[in-house]
Parts: sequence; structure tokens; C-alpha cells
Amino acid sequence: MIALGLGTLQVVLDKGQREDWFESHFIVGLSVVSAISLIFVIFWEWYQKDPIVDLHLFRERSFATSNFLMYMLGFVLLGSTLLLPLFMQTMLGYTAERSGLALMPGGFAIMLMMPIVGFMLSRYSPRWMLLFGLPMLSFSLFHMTTFDLSVDFHTMIMARVYQAVGLSCLFMPINIAAYASLPREKNNAASGLMNLARNIGGSFGISFVTTGLSRRAQFHQVRLVEKLNAANPQFQSALHGMTNALSGGGAGPGSGGGSAQQHAYALMQANVVQQSTMLAYIDNFWVLGVVILCMIPFAFLIKNAKPAGEIVAH
Repeated sequence: MIALGLGTLQVVLDKGQREDWFESHFIVGLSVVSAISLIFVIFWEWYQKDPIVDLHLFRERSFATSNFLMYMLGFVLLGSTLLLPLFMQTMLGYTAERSGLALMPGGFAIMLMMPIVGFMLSRYSPRWMLLFGLPMLSFSLFHMTTFDLSVDFHTMIMARVYQAVGLSCLFMPINIAAYASLPREKNNAASGLMNLARNIGGSFGISFVTTGLSRRAQFHQVRLVEKLNAANPQFQSALHGMTNALSGGGAGPGSGGGSAQQHAYALMQANVVQQSTMLAYIDNFWVLGVVILCMIPFAFLIKNAKPAGEIVAH
């Protein structure tokens, strides 16, 4: 039932946007199967003396909170990791290699930060690292909302580095907070649940941003097209200027008048599509930033563990 529930859920998340979500009988059917299977698993495992998945671990406040934070971290990490190279390649015209080079310094930043984070965790509670990492990650996502179609390569690099600094201050503290209040013999069971939370969060994050990108681009395109009409003098002026420029450049066969205007309309439409897609990317970055910002209060639900691992009850 676990395999059936998670397997069908993964198919729903992967194929949902292509199939228009619940407009598809296929998606609805798999969603029902997934829901029934996972609900059955929860009730079955809860009442077993020796369960495969020890759901009783969620009674521990710090572990439950850490799992939720890991789920949201996977949600935002994989969602933004999908958006950034897609943005660079489709909107900025980067090659796959160049977009990879823009992301690469973020990896080096994580490598450099990990020893520092480990050193800090030997002296301070994971809670304090979370209270730095979550705002930093949120800041990096809000910074991405300042992107436009003329953003330079250096700005793309620094945006990823800011994000990497925030991420490096989250993974280790969340894991330490999760295991600190559990008996050692429960570590294997806890590890499986933490990995599941991150992976499922990533799947939901990818589905969310792909759907959001498509829907918000449609929304912004409709709103922008509302302004492109004969009653708008700015539109008429822009269209007239573009038509004259194309006519002067010899666009189209023959006299060039009608053909140049058609080219002008086509360029205007392409510009609308490009701008609406850009706005959709900004919306997605903004939502992800707000999601992480809303996670900050959950850091206070984690029990304050001393560096040695002793739990101080609150």
C-alpha cells in the first residue's frame, strides 16, 4: 500500500500539469487510489506493534517540526532549481553550459559553508542556525523577483550564491534537531521519514512551479492584451512606429505597408508573451519567498538542543 500510494502520487504530480489536473479522469482516478492507499497505511501502521513506518515518531514535537521544515525545504529547493536554469535558457537565451556555469558557484558556496555551519552547530543550538538560514533563503528568493529580461550573468551567479548560503544553514540544523530528541535505535526509522519528506516536498515543489508558471503566464497575457486596443494611444503610437521602422527596413514583399503592419503585430504579440512569462517567473519566486518566510515561526517549535545534544524542555 505504501508503494501503491506513493507511486500513484508521483504519477499525479509528474503528469498533472500535462493532463490539466482534475479535468483528467486519469489524474482523478490515480488521486483517489493514492489517497485511499496512504490513509490505509496511516491507520494500519499506527496500530502495529512493530510497524514498517514508525508514525509514532511524529509525537515528538521537534521531529515532527523538522520533517515539515525538510518537506518545505525540498519544495522550495527543487522548485527554484527548476526555475533558474529554465529562466536562463528560455528567457535570457543561455546555453545549457552557460546556465550551468551560472549555477556552479552556488555549489562551491555550499562546500565552503558546510564546515562553518558544522563549527557553529558545535557551539550553538540548531534553532539559531535556522533563524539565520530561513530569512537568508527567503531574501535570496525575493532578490530573484528583481530579475528582468536584461539581467546580467553576475547577478544570476550572486542570486544562486545567496540561496546556497541560506540552504547550507538549513540542512544540517534540521537533521540535528530531528534526531536530537529521539532514541538512537529510532535513527533508521527517522532517516526514512526525513528522506521521504524531502523527496515528496521536491515533487510537490516541481509540480507547483510548473503549474504556476503556465497559469500565471496565461493570467498576465490576458491582462496585458487588454491594453492592446485601438483606444489606447500608446499602443497605436508604438504600432505605428514599429510599422514605419519595418517598412523602412524593407520588411515584406511588394509595397511593404500591409506586410510591415503584420510583422509589427507579430512582434508586439511576441513581446506580450515574453513579458507575461517574465512576470510569471517573478510571481513564482515571490510565492516561494513568502513560503519560506512563513516557516520562520516553526523554528521556535523545535526544542532548544545544547551543542552536546542535551534537550532543554520548553
